[in-house]
Amino acid sequence: MIHFFASLYKWWGFNPFYSADLDEFLKGLDFGCTGYLALQWYVIIGLFMVIATTVLFGLQYDLIDSRRFKKQKHWLLAAFVVVVVNFAPAFAVPFVAIETGNYCLHLKITAIDCIGFGISNSLWSLTLFSLLSIAQTSMSALKR
Repeated sequence: MIHFFASLYKWWGFNPFYSADLDEFLKGLDFGCTGYLALQWYVIIGLFMVIATTVLFGLQYDLIDSRRFKKQKHWLLAAFVVVVVNFAPAFAVPFVAIETGNYCLHLKITAIDCIGFGISNSLWSLTLFSLLSIAQTSMSALKR
């Protein structure tokens, strides 16, 4: 699962938004730089992204769904919330590690890397949210 999320967030090698050093940290390179024994942040943040996006999608379409919330601006507001909710942990996890020095100090991780990983996570959450919305709209059209 770690390889799936690592490839996903690095856009399958085409255009990663962060450095290879942050990649090593997210794979779980431990504090002593001896092996991949630390938390595998790719998996944790990836699963959080999928679960949070799905839950927010469910809230937007099942609990809030009414005639008042059918406009495009309501979908855009929900999409914005999804992006912010998914940017926060993807940025915060490596940034806190930088600030506390709780990572392999041979790695050169910068705040720009943290922002890049947050953006990557946000874009994938927006993609998932859009796909769920398209699927829901298609299912609704089939029922009519």
